[in-house]
Amino acid sequence: MARASRVGVIASTLSFRLLLILSVSILSLFALHALLTQHLQTVTLENQVKSNAYRTSDFIRRSLYTAMLNNERDRIHATIALLGSEPGVEVIRIYNKKGEITFSSAEREIGLTVDRQAEACSVCHAAAQPLSSVPTAERARIYRGPGAHRVLGLINPIRNEAGCTEASCHAHAAGMSVLGVLDVQMSLATLDAAAAEGRRRSLALAAGVVLLSMVLMATIVYRAVWRPTLALRRGTERLAEGDLSVEIPLDRRDELGELAKSFNHMARSLREQDAELRDWSRTLEDRVHQKTGELEAMTAQLVQAEKAASLGRMAATVAHELNNPLTGILTHAKLTSRRVTTIAPDGPVRAKALDSLELIRSEAMRCGNIVRDLLTYARRGTAEFKPAALHALVERALQVVAHHTELRGITTERDFALADDRLECDPEQIVQALVALLVNAVEAMGEGGHITVRTASDPAAPERVRLSVADTGVGIPADVQARIFDPFFSTKNQTKGVGLGLSVVYGIVQRHEGTITVESSPGRGTTFVITLPRELPGQLEAAGAGAAGEERRRG
Repeated sequence: MARASRVGVIASTLSFRLLLILSVSILSLFALHALLTQHLQTVTLENQVKSNAYRTSDFIRRSLYTAMLNNERDRIHATIALLGSEPGVEVIRIYNKKGEITFSSAEREIGLTVDRQAEACSVCHAAAQPLSSVPTAERARIYRGPGAHRVLGLINPIRNEAGCTEASCHAHAAGMSVLGVLDVQMSLATLDAAAAEGRRRSLALAAGVVLLSMVLMATIVYRAVWRPTLALRRGTERLAEGDLSVEIPLDRRDELGELAKSFNHMARSLREQDAELRDWSRTLEDRVHQKTGELEAMTAQLVQAEKAASLGRMAATVAHELNNPLTGILTHAKLTSRRVTTIAPDGPVRAKALDSLELIRSEAMRCGNIVRDLLTYARRGTAEFKPAALHALVERALQVVAHHTELRGITTERDFALADDRLECDPEQIVQALVALLVNAVEAMGEGGHITVRTASDPAAPERVRLSVADTGVGIPADVQARIFDPFFSTKNQTKGVGLGLSVVYGIVQRHEGTITVESSPGRGTTFVITLPRELPGQLEAAGAGAAGEERRRG
């Protein structure tokens, strides 16, 4: 129903009616032109065929002249049979004055008498007395042959010339004007086929021209009538829907152009009045947005400040609670080391005991450094940068967690593809970050597993190095990966951590002007990738400024 209604609307438009009238007019004119052209072409072809038939008939008559003069009947038969076998020739025959067929290319009809009232003979025998001379224009006749195709028949009288009356073989009186008739009948099938093909081509050409004309007229109607009226209609619809910015771009000097100008003037007047009202609401809205943005910024700052304050309070508490035990551990480790050195005899047992006490002392010192680094991270402190060898730092971190990996049956692998591992960093913080990542990897795998630590140059930036820690653990879900570096965020229970390990790692990497990313999927392990610059431009500039200041002070 909707489609039928739409078709009805289109059929009722002015553009459609104008196109229909023009199309019918053009179609009628082209049809009349095609009929007249086809008739003229047919007449021209028939006249041309008749002219060719006249020449052919004269040629045949002249070819038979000598044979008929010498009464060479066999030669006449052979010539007529030969010429009658040519393509397009229906039959060639010679009548005598009685209407008997004396010679014919169709031998079965020799000796027969033609019907003088037939269509082919009506020209000469229509009157009571046969015509002694047939006008040239009336010698040709076109009629339907036995095969339902048209046949062009041409009669050519054989006159009693002086050579015939004087010949010894003839007994024709000199007073006889016509001795017989040469009848040549030619098939018009080829002509009719050509005419039919011409008609088909003419119709096809006419149809193409009509179609092209209709397309051209449709284009003209579309551009001159349909498109401007459609633009006016859509403009009024948009204006009625409240779109005051609508304007109709019709640059015309006719009635439609004037109507479009009036419409645009009306739309501009409404738009100016509406703009005045919107200015007040826009000003109020801008102020609301401004205040909202300020409140959001203040809220974000307060949240970040609260996080930093919480981290600072927690770090201070941890430092207070751990400093005394760590001091005791360090003191007793030193005392025990002295006692072992004094009491125990020299040997492998003593050396192993001293190594264990030294490891206890160094781990206690590292715990103190961790507390200090937590405070530094929470208070935005600075690190102590100096040249270091990255592979040596990795070995230190692996040695620290070696007892964890051995207890859980975890294997470790080193893949050091970095030829030059020198870089400027805080070695203690880098070891701290690596230990945190390695401990996370151990806890993610449980019993058994594999950890791989790789070093390489950054393909995108040769002046940076890449350090990765990969494990075969349970992996990290995608919805958790975006929050793993947030302070106090943890997927572990409260007995295993408070969610500061990765946030500390993130802070260390940030202070080294590096980046850290994570690649993980559940069940396929996790890989943390750290990129670090070999040299820190900010630190080098600060060092240069300090040296210059020292030089000035010395000067």
